[in-house]
Amino acid sequence: MSDDKSNDNSNEQNPFEQIFGMLFGQGGPGNPGGPGQGASGPQGFNIDPAMMATIMSQMQGLFGQGADPSAQATQIALRSVPSPDPAVSDDAAHAATDAFRLSELWLAEATDLSVANRATATLTRADWVKRTMPGWQKFVLPIKENMSTALTDTLQTQVPEEMKSILAGASSMFSTMSDSMFAMQIGQAVGALSESVLTGTEVGLPLLPHDQAVLVEANIAAFAEEIDVDISQVRIYLAAQELAHLALFERAPWLAAQVETALTRYAQGLKVDTSQIEEMASSIDPSNISDLSDNIRQGLFNPPTTDEQKRALTTLENLLAVIAGWVDVVVFAASDKLPAREQIREALRRRRATAGPAEKTFSTLVGLQLNPRRLRDAAALFAYLESQGGAEARDNVFTHPDLLPTTEDLDDPLGYSERRQAEWAGDSTLDEALSRILAEGADGASGATPSSAGEAGSNSDSQEAAGTESPADGTAASADPTSSDEEADDTSASKREASSEAEEGTDSSSDSPGSEATDDTDRDEK
Repeated sequence: MSDDKSNDNSNEQNPFEQIFGMLFGQGGPGNPGGPGQGASGPQGFNIDPAMMATIMSQMQGLFGQGADPSAQATQIALRSVPSPDPAVSDDAAHAATDAFRLSELWLAEATDLSVANRATATLTRADWVKRTMPGWQKFVLPIKENMSTALTDTLQTQVPEEMKSILAGASSMFSTMSDSMFAMQIGQAVGALSESVLTGTEVGLPLLPHDQAVLVEANIAAFAEEIDVDISQVRIYLAAQELAHLALFERAPWLAAQVETALTRYAQGLKVDTSQIEEMASSIDPSNISDLSDNIRQGLFNPPTTDEQKRALTTLENLLAVIAGWVDVVVFAASDKLPAREQIREALRRRRATAGPAEKTFSTLVGLQLNPRRLRDAAALFAYLESQGGAEARDNVFTHPDLLPTTEDLDDPLGYSERRQAEWAGDSTLDEALSRILAEGADGASGATPSSAGEAGSNSDSQEAAGTESPADGTAASADPTSSDEEADDTSASKREASSEAEEGTDSSSDSPGSEATDDTDRDEK
């Protein structure tokens, strides 16, 4: 009995639980009713308006009322950068410059995409944070805005009428609080990421302008030591990856728009989970207000995903896999003069397979975990296209959004061209279809608008819905379901075998150290 009384007294002394209970509908202790039942009547809360004002003032101070969220995020990220963060020596800077120049020459032999005339730099971890933070802010802006809107809308619709005069400034405070909490989340994620990120584009996003290629020296040195490869070879390989990423984003600027569209669609489904907020409020210790930040973040920034959000995340996952797969194939082909290229490639793939930088960041920010199998599937697709039509066929995928591989293409790389031909059945050749697409793009707004970009990657879904999938030979589907299924099984098996052979033609990494461990990792993940 004494324990129950103690708990009751604790609840009565917890103004946060009472405030959030009134705001979000549970009423608080002794008032299990909905909004409006907590602030009046014989069982109403005994909250002194002066105490309420004090609490609000503390909360505004805690969440940086009036502070710039972008500056907050940068400050938090810099405080999260691990120590030591050594300065870049002159020797390391010169070595990086030489690596970029050599990579330019090699890439020019492997692709027609422009890789020259980039400004290059070798950065500390803190420098990387400061240079990339504006890019992070740009890509997560839709999520931040929609989270803030969802929180303030919930507040406005659920606050009881009798509390509106007391909490006149609560809406503004909660909006500021949401922005500050999101700044904390971005700052902590980017700061943690700085400990391992190797280049400016490793996460697969154009966080820096297209003419800025960067390496993070301290992390490259640690990575080279970890995989036991000479650092000069690692620098060259990573410099080539950085330049290839930048060349691709310059060639297809609509890729960034597609990523933004996927993030916007995900953000549009964000909802404030009021039950989580109520549970969070009951656990707050009024004597330790600093605990409020972690509790609120757990309640607000981990909402359950809707079907629309899951589709958006699948689109984003495919986009990142396609970008990484193309870079993987091109850089491997360009670096054939590096003795350790197979070992470096496999080590980088293992980083991704074991929650590398991209996965950690997106898992924190938007709940995305990039499936490493998709990277290998994307690489298999580009290797196959290269084996069939050379570098031009491989690179032409990025001449228009309609040519981007879909989930179905990653599942079945050998059917990529067949599916495009089926979609453009009115065109006599694939070249003619490509010419038509490019002409349409020239008539539009430079390739793709964000809305059209958001449709990329969904072609396979629409085809399945319409029942327009064509057989490999382009003829009408068989009227005999049994015969059709048997032929499909045989075709699928042969395609998978040919796809594996195509990738093996450009990747002999199975002979490199650590490849057996990677295969085991992939099997476990699958």
